[in-house]
Amino acid sequence: MTALDIFTRSGTLVISSETVADGSGVQHKNVLDLIDANRADFEDFGLVAFETRARSAGQHGGGVARIALLNEQQATLLMTFQRNTDQVRSFKKALVRAFFDMARRAVPAPAELTRMQILELAMESEQRAISATVRAEVAEEFKEAIELNDGITPRDFHKKYLPGVTETEFSAALYRHRLLIDQTGQRGRNAKGKIINGKQHRHPTYQGKAFFYLHSELDRDKIRREHVRVIPGEPELLLVKWCAARGLQQSGRSIRDAVEALTP
Repeated sequence: MTALDIFTRSGTLVISSETVADGSGVQHKNVLDLIDANRADFEDFGLVAFETRARSAGQHGGGVARIALLNEQQATLLMTFQRNTDQVRSFKKALVRAFFDMARRAVPAPAELTRMQILELAMESEQRAISATVRAEVAEEFKEAIELNDGITPRDFHKKYLPGVTETEFSAALYRHRLLIDQTGQRGRNAKGKIINGKQHRHPTYQGKAFFYLHSELDRDKIRREHVRVIPGEPELLLVKWCAARGLQQSGRSIRDAVEALTP
């Protein structure tokens, strides 16, 4: 993979959404749609900067392109939202290395440092790199263990990660932030007075598809049913972080360590 185009804007290292799209093998429009749909999450790490650039006549018919400029944390978050293809996995590692290398080059060694001080700085830098590698390996092992299944239901996710809140509070948060569709009682009541929900009740919204999918399987009567499940792997871990950012209590120090390790 060629060197990534990371540059400095207002004193911050950034990468363009076009570069991310090219490296991930997806359309740039889809990358922008993903950023726009999850703007609040991206702006937890600073305002997302946009600019327009003129396209050449041979590039999509010319015209003007809208480009997002993402800092390191925003770019990393964007990669966690994408499906884990071989190309995306390779690009994630290249992205981490590129930001690390650019940040290292941006810090000049003062001329007055002694040889011993320079050696100590080099050893500290090497130790940080080793620690980052170990954390990444731990996160990958944790993530692969999750990816071995078809994903867990929102109810099982609540039991696993959120013992400090009720299931009702958890569901209300998913509805309130429009991750799952709330069609409670939309079809009225049946003859026995039981509430009938809408046909898409608890299906993932457009935003919710970053975390959830509809799992299809046959029931005991051989009828195909669809049930919402959490996407295994990085999306499940990212949903844990999403809950924590909104005040929903997590459990398990090892789980938090693994989630934190996903963010270089």
